[in-house]
Amino acid sequence: MKKTFLIIALLIIVLNGLSAQFVIGPKVGLNVSKEYFGEHLIDDEVDFRMGLNAGVFGKYKINTIFDIQAELVYSQQGFKNNILVDIDGTAITEGYKTLSHYLNVPVLLKYYPIKRFYIEAGPQVGFCLDYKLSAGNIDVDDIDYNTVDFSLAGGIGVCIGYGLTANVRYSHGFTKTVPDADWKNRVILFSLAYDLWRF
Repeated sequence: MKKTFLIIALLIIVLNGLSAQFVIGPKVGLNVSKEYFGEHLIDDEVDFRMGLNAGVFGKYKINTIFDIQAELVYSQQGFKNNILVDIDGTAITEGYKTLSHYLNVPVLLKYYPIKRFYIEAGPQVGFCLDYKLSAGNIDVDDIDYNTVDFSLAGGIGVCIGYGLTANVRYSHGFTKTVPDADWKNRVILFSLAYDLWRF
């Protein structure tokens, strides 16, 4: 009988410990993005474009100073440029703009050097759902774009309290967004996350 109570007590302790290990919740925020032009095909003066990011995260607490976090995040990315361009002999003063829609999957190791503050880094795979390029008010049709984007992400965050976390992250793309040009994603993300469920 004593062994039965001891086993039950140990199971309760283990289950209680595990219940604090997993966290799932939503996140939402803003992007500031541009594309890097390795060959400078357009111009050096490329402006950032604002966009949205929203998704869900799952976090596993390894110990008091390390977490592993995976996310599934929709992200609006792209760039805009106000230089003079020429399409079919017609001058367009508004320049080029792109708007791309990604479903990003980062896997990040989070390190807490002090309580509530963390540093994070890890790989990210992005799946491009759509890519639009326009020159002025003219849409450039039949753009061939890469559907998979490999990036390295890193950032910092702070646990505000009540399950809320504020985060700033930089994503550095290594894959060409357009096969025929050396254009690569550069994205800064500002987001808020909420610990909705704990297991």
